[in-house]
Amino acid sequence: MLKRLAILITVLAASLSLWVPAGWAASKPMHGMGIRGPVWRIRKPVFWNKRLLGTRTRVVYAKIGHLHLTFFIFRPRAQSAALRPVVVYIHGGALKFGNAMINNLKTPHNQLMVSVERSLIQHGVDFVTVNYRLAPVYRWPDALIDVKHAIKYMDTHSVRLGINPDQMAVMGDSAGGELSSFVGLTMDPRHRPVVRAVVDLFGPTNRRTFAVAWRRRHGLKPNPVYGVYTWKRVRRESAVSYVTPNAPPFLIVQGTRDHVVPPSQSKLLKDRLNAAGVPVREILVHHAGHELVAKAGPIHPGIPYIARQIEHFLYQQLDVPSFRNVEQERRVGG
Repeated sequence: MLKRLAILITVLAASLSLWVPAGWAASKPMHGMGIRGPVWRIRKPVFWNKRLLGTRTRVVYAKIGHLHLTFFIFRPRAQSAALRPVVVYIHGGALKFGNAMINNLKTPHNQLMVSVERSLIQHGVDFVTVNYRLAPVYRWPDALIDVKHAIKYMDTHSVRLGINPDQMAVMGDSAGGELSSFVGLTMDPRHRPVVRAVVDLFGPTNRRTFAVAWRRRHGLKPNPVYGVYTWKRVRRESAVSYVTPNAPPFLIVQGTRDHVVPPSQSKLLKDRLNAAGVPVREILVHHAGHELVAKAGPIHPGIPYIARQIEHFLYQQLDVPSFRNVEQERRVGG
C-alpha cells in the first residue's frame, strides 16, 4: 500500500512540474518520509524587479540556429534627440547559470544593481543587460564572443537604439565581472565602440587558481566551461594576461570574505593595472562574501555607499552632462 502511495505521489509531482508557469522555479528534490523519488516544492515566482526605471525593450542581437541571443535596454522615459551614454551590464553565474533579468529577489546584489540602474536612468544614461550562451552546451570563449557581438550590435545600430557608442562602459558581477574585464582589456581602443570604463564586481581574473583546484579534485577530467585545462590555455583565459597601458579605467569591488572568488584575484588585477599606469580603484567590502552577502557581521561599507561610488565613477568616465552640472553646483555651493 505504501509503495503504491509513493508511486502515486511521484506521478502527481511529475505532472505538476509540467504546468508550472514560466518564471516559476522548482526547488531541488526532497527525499524523506520513506518516499523514493523527488517531491517538488514550488518557490515564489521570479520576475523583473518593479523598482527598475525607464522603458524596457527586448532586442535580438544574434541568431545561432534556433537560439535567439537577446539583450534588454532600459531607456529614460523622457528621451532627447541626442544619443545617450550607455552602461552594459553582464550577469554572473559561473558561465553556466543565470540570465539578463534583474529579478525581484531581495539580495544585496539585486539591491545594488537596482540602485545603480535607477540613478543611471535618472541621469539620462541607457542601461543594457545582456544574455549570452552558457556551458556546458557552449564552452569558452562563446560567452565572451556573444558579449562582444552584442556590443558591436549596439555600435552598428546606435542611431536606431539612441545610444552613443563613444560613451560606453561595461560592468558585471562574478563571471560577468570577468567578462567585463575581458571586454575592457581586449576591445581595440582604436576602433568603435570605445569602452570608456569597467566596473568589475568580484570577478575572477586569474584562471590558474581555479585550474589548480580543479586538477586536484578531478585530474584531467574536462571542465564544463573550459575543457581540459592546460597551462597555455589557463594563461590565455585569464583576464590579467591582457592588461596594457591602453586599458580603460577600472573600479573593482571585492568582498574580503569571498571564498568563491578570493580577494587575491582582485588584488592581482589591481596590481597589474597599476603597473601598466591604468587608473584603478578598489573598494574592499568587509564582512562580505560572494555577491556581497554578509558573513560574520554587517558588510562595510554598505550597499548605498558602494552604489554611489559606482555611479560617480561611471558618470565621471562617461562625462555625463547632468551629473557634471550637479557636481559643479555642489562645489560652488560648498
